[in-house]
Amino acid sequence: MVACDPPLMFRLPVCLLATLLLLCIPGVATATEPAAAPTVAVSAGTEPSSDDLLNGYNHLIFALNRTVYWLLGSVLGSDKAAANAPDSPSPGAPARGAHARGEEVPPSLSPAAGPGRVISNLVNEPLTALSSLAVGDMSTAWNAVQRFGINSTVGVLGWWDEASTMGYEPEPADIGLSLCRMGVGEGGYVMLAFVGPRTYRDGVADIVLVNALMWTATAAIFTGGMSLQTIIIAETIELTADIVATRQIDPRAKELGYNNYEKQRADYLTQRRARCAGHRRVAVAETPTAR
Repeated sequence: MVACDPPLMFRLPVCLLATLLLLCIPGVATATEPAAAPTVAVSAGTEPSSDDLLNGYNHLIFALNRTVYWLLGSVLGSDKAAANAPDSPSPGAPARGAHARGEEVPPSLSPAAGPGRVISNLVNEPLTALSSLAVGDMSTAWNAVQRFGINSTVGVLGWWDEASTMGYEPEPADIGLSLCRMGVGEGGYVMLAFVGPRTYRDGVADIVLVNALMWTATAAIFTGGMSLQTIIIAETIELTADIVATRQIDPRAKELGYNNYEKQRADYLTQRRARCAGHRRVAVAETPTAR
């Protein structure tokens, strides 16, 4: 009989059940994003939007995430600690740049040395290549492949962004944006614990993708016959890597502060819908005109 890691065995059906529950919530399969930025009030006293079906849960997780990242920022001496403190100014939605999809490169993807760049190189570039290939966007996929190759070698696994200095600018994409390009609606808004804001579509895509990769890697590295201590260590490493990778999938969401729920929600949906609209415009432009 094949040995099975108990935590992995029980977490799989739980993850699948959560996915099914999200998909069964009204509007997930049919909702679509407007091309224009959403008009969501951001004042502290604003009533929650009617389409925020998980409002109570989202506020609870928002408070948890704010506390966790404020503590981490305080311990590590990060300048993000103030942005995650209550009643502090929150950065607005990233402005749209001059790329083909009208996007601006967020600070976490800008040419800077450090461990953040390594994570970006190992997560965003392969993900951009795969998700772009899935929708036939060969130019973006090839740019990501070249960036990954240059930064993984000359840039020492991405510690330095040598690709940008050579003219290969980051054009991050993900499975959620590829699904949007194919016409899949956003469904609704959800706050993921330790990860941050997502739409139902993007949250399910990110969780399923990252967990599938992590489960595969864990199963390959840690085989049957492990002691309880080894299982705990393996699960701790996997869970940490899972959270880090899932947060990195949408680097723009990472830049949003946790001081005001309604403002963060508005900023997140604004940038996400703008990027989605940009991907759809590119898809329409690349579609041959019917004769």
